[in-house]
Amino acid sequence: MTNLRRLVLGSAAIAFLASCAATAPDADAPKGAKYDTSWPDGAAASAERFRNDLTTLAGDEYEGREAGTPGYDKAVDYVVAAYKEIGLKPAGDNGYLQQVPLRKEKTVVEASVVELAGADMQIFDDFYVGASTYHESFDVTADVVFMGYGLDAPMFGQTAYDKIDVTGKIVAVLSGVPDDLPSEENAHFNRASTKREAAAAHGAVGFVTLNPTGGFSGSRLERAAARASEVVVHPDGKDKEIAAAAYLTETGTAKLALAAGMSADDFNDGMAPKELGVSLRIAGASEWEDYESPNVIGVIEGSDPDLKGEYVVLTAHLDHIGKLRVIEEDPDKDIINNGAMDNASGISTLLEEARKFKNGERPRRSILFVALTAEEKGLLGSEYNAQNPTVPAESMIANVNLDMPILLHDFTDVIAFGAQHSSIKETAEAAAGTLGVTLSPDPVPEMVLFVRSDHYNYVKVGIPSIFMVLGFENGGEEAFRGFLSTNYHRPGDEASQDIRYDQAARFAEINYRIAKAIANADERPTWNEGDFFGDYFGK
Repeated sequence: MTNLRRLVLGSAAIAFLASCAATAPDADAPKGAKYDTSWPDGAAASAERFRNDLTTLAGDEYEGREAGTPGYDKAVDYVVAAYKEIGLKPAGDNGYLQQVPLRKEKTVVEASVVELAGADMQIFDDFYVGASTYHESFDVTADVVFMGYGLDAPMFGQTAYDKIDVTGKIVAVLSGVPDDLPSEENAHFNRASTKREAAAAHGAVGFVTLNPTGGFSGSRLERAAARASEVVVHPDGKDKEIAAAAYLTETGTAKLALAAGMSADDFNDGMAPKELGVSLRIAGASEWEDYESPNVIGVIEGSDPDLKGEYVVLTAHLDHIGKLRVIEEDPDKDIINNGAMDNASGISTLLEEARKFKNGERPRRSILFVALTAEEKGLLGSEYNAQNPTVPAESMIANVNLDMPILLHDFTDVIAFGAQHSSIKETAEAAAGTLGVTLSPDPVPEMVLFVRSDHYNYVKVGIPSIFMVLGFENGGEEAFRGFLSTNYHRPGDEASQDIRYDQAARFAEINYRIAKAIANADERPTWNEGDFFGDYFGK
């Protein structure tokens, strides 16, 4: 899972599996879905297969599975071999593989310019110009239009783009979002990429983020310029990108305000969108390093002639963060971030689900199994797959994502982040209930995990999606917070942890039952009526 450390957090034997009391399926389960309330034979074998997959992928020889490294490629080979052994059909662009074009991009500091008439603008002190993904160099001069928070969200009363034509202009926006947005919607609109996409869609040629008070310091901006960011290179990306994008510090914002005959304090959430009456030049250049890293995709074809052309998409990211960056290597220091929980556990669940589907009755719909690359670099493998799928885009009806199930306690509940947005909630609730497991609401809404893992890229193309982890009951919260504080994105996340493989097998069974219920239902999942994400992204 990516970047959890940046958030501030608030304050058993196989026999256990068989002893779990089964509960009746929810009356609201989708029509046509079938549920088996018994625990299947072979639970011990399932746990052992899970152990083998996890301990292998989290082994030192895989060197932390960083995308673009030999260690990740070795993990790809392991998953391909597993798909073949299970009997999944290849569903990538080239056999099982879908190569994802990735780019490391870096700002050329010497080429960075922001010019404002009558103002001496100094890089880092007053501004920072970001790198472009699709333009090696750019030089734009245009009039500046203030657009508030820069949101194109009529459902929240943010309709500035309906009032001012920004075609050919540089859009200047405040950082942040209004205080009254719900947490998940807040997280979506607070992204700079969301705001830039809105400006580009309305014809803007430049983009500036304003910071009337506070914001990043010059030293932090210098550090940002010194390192490369990693992005996906989309086939049509150049046509959609605003290349000229700058960040103005507090002093830079004040200089822009002065040139416009204003005070920086005038830039606030109460200020109406307006032409500032000033022109700005933004110029820059980018250094690029391109490489590819594959998603691994297999399929089990559905049995229903009318439904097998629809796909339930099961995802888990295969990559992790690789080795620690050390100046002087200490031979006794463990520098490999093995990623046992993050996310060998998710891949092991995915593989075990595939075995269950292959060994059981074929589902009515087809099941797509996608091991994703570059999640740790910004959800990049799923971004590419969601926007460039290897099956018809309209045929993908649901996504169930597995990211960092922390298998360190005997769980009695599971969490399906995002379930409240669609009919998948009832499906997941009923399927989990067959094994005596409850579906709990999001216990950490402040972390907005719904928009922080791979499933969100499928949401953004209109597909109802959930992200499954173990719940907080019966010691789950302690296991979750303990893992984040001690082993998350550290060398301690390895197979030597007290992993409950009986619980791992049980978790895989629940996910299998959820996916099977979606695949066998008469109707595909639907967004809830009036749901923001369904209305905003829905097909």
